Amino acid sequence: MEENAPLSFGQEALWLAEELVPGLSAYALLAGWELTGPLDPQALQRALTALVGRHEVLRSALVPVDGRPVQVVRDCGPFELRRVDLGDRDGQEQDDAMAGHLAGLTEKPFDLSSPPLLRGVLFRLAAERHVLVLVTHHIVWDGASDVLLRRELSELYAAEVQGRRPELPELTAQYADFAWWQREEAAAALGESVEHWARRLREVRAPELPADRPRPALRRFTAGFCQIEIPAGAVRGVTELARTASVSPFVVYLALFDVLVARWADQPRAVVGTPLAGRGEPELENLLGYFVNSVVLVAECHPVLPLSALLAAVRTDLASAFEHGDAPFHHVVERINPARDSSRHPLYQVAFQYVAGNEPLRLTGVEAKEVSERLLHRSAVTTEFDLLAEVREGADGEHVLNLRYATDLFDAGTMDGLARAYVEMLDAAVAAGDPTLARLAEAAVSLPAVGRRLPASAGDGPHHTEPSGDAPAIAPRTELHGRIAAVWAEVLGLPEVDCSASFFAMGGSSLMGALLVRRLGTELGLGIELIDLFDSESVDGLVEFLGLGSPSPSPSPSPAAG
Repeated sequence: MEENAPLSFGQEALWLAEELVPGLSAYALLAGWELTGPLDPQALQRALTALVGRHEVLRSALVPVDGRPVQVVRDCGPFELRRVDLGDRDGQEQDDAMAGHLAGLTEKPFDLSSPPLLRGVLFRLAAERHVLVLVTHHIVWDGASDVLLRRELSELYAAEVQGRRPELPELTAQYADFAWWQREEAAAALGESVEHWARRLREVRAPELPADRPRPALRRFTAGFCQIEIPAGAVRGVTELARTASVSPFVVYLALFDVLVARWADQPRAVVGTPLAGRGEPELENLLGYFVNSVVLVAECHPVLPLSALLAAVRTDLASAFEHGDAPFHHVVERINPARDSSRHPLYQVAFQYVAGNEPLRLTGVEAKEVSERLLHRSAVTTEFDLLAEVREGADGEHVLNLRYATDLFDAGTMDGLARAYVEMLDAAVAAGDPTLARLAEAAVSLPAVGRRLPASAGDGPHHTEPSGDAPAIAPRTELHGRIAAVWAEVLGLPEVDCSASFFAMGGSSLMGALLVRRLGTELGLGIELIDLFDSESVDGLVEFLGLGSPSPSPSPSPAAG
């Protein structure tokens, strides 16, 4: 029997992002392995079927009911592991063919209403040589899920080929239970955390990075990739520095990235987003799903400050972020109510994350080599940020810096220089006793031109959307104009609306905006998307966007929803 459950707060944010930019492949997560040995494809397919059957979130349909998204668990059929035989081609032809398939795999939007939200393809390169690629949507997946996938798929495959029952821990809860818990028990305490972030971030402006070209009014989200290995000596130095300063290696890597960003933007502070794991309860440890929440960290990077002081400040800021990390990011955005800008991510445009060593995939009788990063760089995955920096620890303890960047803004050479500058800064940080931030910045000799700003685009505007105050409402002038305003007012729960006022200044939220867009489509046949509402903001703006004419003023206002 199907039962509706709410989305978690994190899922709701991603669902809204999909409504804003449908099919954004920044939320397509890819994992891949080269498999050498006598693989049993049928056993692998059955193992993947068992994985989807074990975790309800993978077979849940995310659908709108009365305008609000819910999740509905579906029955689990056999998992579709698509097979592509490339055995008749040579090495370069095989690589090119895989790249083409990967682009299609990541470019094809996930239909969130049609589970499973997991795709798989098995490339056969030779009799005992395969490449397995799995792609999921972020709305059902996070970093901890990556670890669980490798652990559980290894055991499920072993059980299949050995003809036994898998030995996996019993799941005492499912993802829908977590979503219900958030809504029914945790939600009451979120107000204080949301207010904390509103106070912390209301007057904060993310520095504009020196781009290679002007920011377009509408982003294409095309991603480029840059990867550089962090020298082993620097990795050891970071570990020792973290021990001495009583912080984690993540704090060291983040603090130095803050210095790099502040120096590059020629600003005294860095504003960087980072994800928190969000798996505080033991019942969540063995669940696949999306539990992370984004937080915004602000680092004051004054040149005279010693590195030890910055490390202490970043540690304190992170502790505060963890304390208030339950506040859903999209609720914080709605509370602050920044100006809607389709050219950038709200509140921050630069993100940083540290990924500890991943658990390897162990398929019985088969050698599995991780190739996720290499395949990702050849796929068509996009980016929601101007810049996402990731320090990733490999299975053998090596560390690499991965940059995913917006090609709308930056050239490959700029990102290569930025990556090399980060490593130069790391080397300087671990070679000296307690250098000042100015000294660290001087060490980044490969840093691209500092403070090189281009003219702002038409999309750059004020940070806040101001409410309309007590000005008299401007009423609709045509029948369709009035019908749009009537739906607008009903969604906002108002008796009438000022047709020139911003939807968000009148109390609208992103979720209410998604409901409005759907109602305008189903009731009035208007083909608009959420991003169109963000751009036009008011009834008058939407009417103008739709090309329905700009009505002339009438002498007096009248109710919009009457």
